[in-house]
Amino acid sequence: MKKRGLIEMLLATFIWGSTPLMSIYSHLPSGVFVFFRVLFAFPCIFYFAIKRAGFREFFRLRPFWPLMLGGIALGVNWIFFFLAVNMTKVSTAVSIYYVGPIVSILLAALFLKEKITKKILVGALIAFCGVIVSVKGEFSADIGALMALLAALSYGALGFFSKVATMHHKAVIVTAWQVLISLFITFPFLFLNSWSFNISTFFIALITGVVHTALALFLWYDALNYIKVSIASVLQYLDIVFAMVLAYVFLAQVPGTYQIIGAFLIILGGIISSKS
Repeated sequence: MKKRGLIEMLLATFIWGSTPLMSIYSHLPSGVFVFFRVLFAFPCIFYFAIKRAGFREFFRLRPFWPLMLGGIALGVNWIFFFLAVNMTKVSTAVSIYYVGPIVSILLAALFLKEKITKKILVGALIAFCGVIVSVKGEFSADIGALMALLAALSYGALGFFSKVATMHHKAVIVTAWQVLISLFITFPFLFLNSWSFNISTFFIALITGVVHTALALFLWYDALNYIKVSIASVLQYLDIVFAMVLAYVFLAQVPGTYQIIGAFLIILGGIISSKS
């Protein structure tokens, strides 16, 4: 059964690693792309949540504030991230983005009084050095790198609020509410941006919602039934590797030396922190 968990986790990380391609190929503004992503993902995630927890558990909302703030963080997080992948190299955007889990750990230590160990501090230092190295190789795309950093910070906030929410609600319920709230957060972007919708764009948005969001989340949750969370937290950094490879194959984006070194440092820092 452990083999099943590893296969599901690898498949989930591969799917998530290909998400930047979907955003680029959709030619949609970031906020609009996120809206359609969550629009198509929510029915599947809602069904999954109800099947796992039931209607009564789903609508037991107290406390609601971590669900609300987590949903806002999710929407903001994805908006900044997809802005980044359209403004700079995928390798740079994804590498910086994965500082987010370390930000979550630091926030939990600061506000939830979780112990800050030497491993956490060393991992955070190494990861942020990786960010500096990654950006050093992308002077011409500093705005994109900034968007990726904002995505990482909001990703960290998302992880923190999710942790608070799962103290009171089941994880699948938290995810469903976050997706629903982010739907309302991103709705105004339909009127703030100029965009067009055709058959190709529709299918890209549909696949991103159903496969890259709902299916990948299902694989992730199911994998956690068979492998340890510590293993999953390490394997999630394969997203960076898959994203780099796919960007090279489909977009001819060759990661520079600085991006490769930066990504390595960020992955190393994340693994060290998660081991703590």
